Amino acid sequence: MSMYAIKPWFVRRLRRVEDVLVRARVSPDALTFAAIVVCLATGAAIAAGGLTHHPAMWLLVPPLVLIRLACNALDGSIARRTGRSRSLGAAINELGDRVGDAAMIGAAGFAAPPALATGAVAASFLASFTGVLALGLTGSRDYAGPMGKADRATLVAIGAAAGAIAGSEVPFVIVLWVIVAGGVVTAAVRFARMRDALGREGRDAVRR
Repeated sequence: MSMYAIKPWFVRRLRRVEDVLVRARVSPDALTFAAIVVCLATGAAIAAGGLTHHPAMWLLVPPLVLIRLACNALDGSIARRTGRSRSLGAAINELGDRVGDAAMIGAAGFAAPPALATGAVAASFLASFTGVLALGLTGSRDYAGPMGKADRATLVAIGAAAGAIAGSEVPFVIVLWVIVAGGVVTAAVRFARMRDALGREGRDAVRR
């Protein structure tokens, strides 16, 4: 299971916003870059709260994460709706997602052990890498969970809110450990699905 399963519902909730952006001829790439900027701002809020020992600053994180997820949902939706989907756009989107993960998850190292934050970033990259690898080998990008991009972002938002309310860094520590474990499991799940898909292709080729 992954929050990716509810993406169609989320996009439908954003339909009015999407209509406005389409009429304004906002490009999908502009939304992708906007998501990156929002991620950098999110990371800055997390780092600032940790460095200044003012956890209340972490209350900025949940709304920023929501904006990031909205931008991520709308860039692809608008690209398909306006016929502007292209391989370069997909590549920019993937790179933007990695920058976003590094900024948001990595910044938690200012509130939790830096080594743990680095491990969480690495686990998120590993999960994403297997998803992209599936695209290259099977022709289909794998978004299977349990720890996809939206799941990681949501966990960071929950950890920030809980940390701000409790005035403690402990929620970030818990969230980072969950991202590490979830990232490894997600990579394993996606690899297994990719292996099965390639195995079916091999068997079908033999039958032909």
